[in-house]
Amino acid sequence: MAAIEKIRRHSGLLIAIIGLALLAFVLQDLFQSQGRNREYNIAVVDGEKIPYQDFEVQKEKNLNNRRGSGALTSAETYSIYNSTLDGMVKEHIMNKEYDAVGINVSSDELYDQFMGETPHEWVVQSFRNPDGSFNREMMEYYLQNLNDLPADARVQWVDFERALKENVLETKFNNLVKASYFVPAKLAEKYYQNKNEKASADIIALRYTTIPDSTVTVTDKDNKAFYEENKYRYETDERRDIEYVLFEVKPSLEDRQEALKNVQSLKADFASSDNPISFVNANSDQRYDSTWLGRKEVPQQIEKTVFDNGNGVGFVFGPYEDQEAFNLVRIIDLQERSDSLRASHILISYEGAMRSTDSITKEQAQAKADSLLNVLKKNPKNEDLFAELAGQFSTDPSSKEKGGDLDWFTDGTMVAPFNDFVMNNPVGTMGVVETPFGFHVIKVTDKTAPQPKARLAFLKHEITSSTKTYQNTFAEANKFVTENKNYDQFNIAIEEQGLTKRSMPRMSASTYQISGIENPREIVRWAFNKDTKVGDVSSIFDMDNMFVVAALTSIVPEGYAPLNVVAEQAKYQIINKKKGEVAVEKMKACGNDESRMVNELGAESTSVSDISIDSRVLSNFGVESDIIGTMLGMKEGEQVGPVAGNSSAFIIKNVKFTKPETPSDYSDILREKTSQFNNKVLGGSIYNALKNNAKIEDNRATFY
Repeated sequence: MAAIEKIRRHSGLLIAIIGLALLAFVLQDLFQSQGRNREYNIAVVDGEKIPYQDFEVQKEKNLNNRRGSGALTSAETYSIYNSTLDGMVKEHIMNKEYDAVGINVSSDELYDQFMGETPHEWVVQSFRNPDGSFNREMMEYYLQNLNDLPADARVQWVDFERALKENVLETKFNNLVKASYFVPAKLAEKYYQNKNEKASADIIALRYTTIPDSTVTVTDKDNKAFYEENKYRYETDERRDIEYVLFEVKPSLEDRQEALKNVQSLKADFASSDNPISFVNANSDQRYDSTWLGRKEVPQQIEKTVFDNGNGVGFVFGPYEDQEAFNLVRIIDLQERSDSLRASHILISYEGAMRSTDSITKEQAQAKADSLLNVLKKNPKNEDLFAELAGQFSTDPSSKEKGGDLDWFTDGTMVAPFNDFVMNNPVGTMGVVETPFGFHVIKVTDKTAPQPKARLAFLKHEITSSTKTYQNTFAEANKFVTENKNYDQFNIAIEEQGLTKRSMPRMSASTYQISGIENPREIVRWAFNKDTKVGDVSSIFDMDNMFVVAALTSIVPEGYAPLNVVAEQAKYQIINKKKGEVAVEKMKACGNDESRMVNELGAESTSVSDISIDSRVLSNFGVESDIIGTMLGMKEGEQVGPVAGNSSAFIIKNVKFTKPETPSDYSDILREKTSQFNNKVLGGSIYNALKNNAKIEDNRATFY
């Protein structure tokens, strides 16, 4: 009701905005349609088109499958959109590869995935017994009656078969690739030596932290040299930077007063209502919640009113403000209740009960439960009897193996009749209780000391912005965007009006999160539109409770990031490279006088050991792969340096190598390398390589 009321309040503004949007759409189409080749392919993979209509069909199927588990958030919906398209791209790439190597899945092979001795794991997961084992009879029955199922179920089965076939194809392909892996004996020997040959050395190191940044000058020539040497590290997809300003729609003082007035007008009727729960559900922005609340669970404003001031059942307090809403609260019930309870049970389910696979009738289940209770009551001194009977008769697998013990549970977490029995009876009490799951033979085994608890009915009225407030905020945003058509004007206006400018750098076409904005895809799509140029200012984006105006400040095309981006990102590395040159010259100036390097320059004289080709870190000097490579390539007695590393300049001397013993065979290395390769295959390395080599035109930002 609350959502409908909000729509009704702002219907006039919505109609105006929709009308403006339709007009803009018609005018845009009028002026742009002539001579324009509209793009209807959401992607093109190596010249093979993926029409948007095909994507739409598959996307809806995936959405419907996920909706079965509840409503989806905008983030979850967007994730499904992406996974759908990614799956279709993968299918195009891999089917081409399957054809090239000549693999397929025959009808007999597919049949064997269902009816063979070892069915596919997806089939087993779909047709399980309560104990988790495969129920072949259930699967066969399903297939025999497939034509009698609703159309949606038949479509889902076809999709399931298709997905299973794709999985089998991928498994065959991966197995083919894994089977092709071979390590020659000489290569295995080399792997073994690299892994087990260790080196130690004495080093003199002058850390770059001893050289102040202010003493180093980085020139354009230095930036260009670094760029040419390292640009391969900065390959990127297309990126764009935006700056933006928010015009948030916040309730005005008049809106707050109106909300308070509405709540006050309901107080008398709320207090006199014979059915306060129905009254709340009909008039509140939040439905009634029957949870029992202790002192720590109620809002601080009402704690004393509920628990300390002697107010009884039926008392109404408020209005009071809490969480951007004005509230009334009525005391429905007051009790001393335990926070935590413990019980054991024997569940006897029957045909038609919730989650039941039993075939006995409800009457038979009740008779069985009553019979078990009589047995227990006749043997009160047999402390093990309850556990024995639970293990033998209970249909609750989660507690059956523990003798029916449910362990501690919080008040209110169990189904109401079960919870009430445990709460309202002393420890040691046994009885039979019916719930939607069947009949429970219950034994109350423990509970914490009772504490004051209240059951409260909250009548909540959210403080929302009126149509007038929306219109005023929209007018402010519209004035801003009308008067500021370019980036310079955009910046000047923000400063003059005291607005807060925000930025979103390095945004990709698939960006979903922008700080302060929920579901910003329309802004991303505008930024990546081929007609949007650097310096352009957007029209107004109408987001939930805010209006947004953005400016495009930078475009980084696909490929190598440009010099200015690389230089900014790698500023620390470029400075260190210059410091490396300085450090090397300082060490050279000392000749072979190591004590001078230590005393005058602040260098360190130390030793490193157990260095192998697999090492990346050089003692406490951090990642120094080049220095490690230099050390391992030296001869004993040789001295190298000074040479610049990542964090320091080094002189390396007195290198010694510890050779490993020659093993009788290299089976361990073979297993290790084969396992590493197989893990890469299973981790998707093959597909990633094929995808990187494919020519993919991705138009998703045009459509969603």
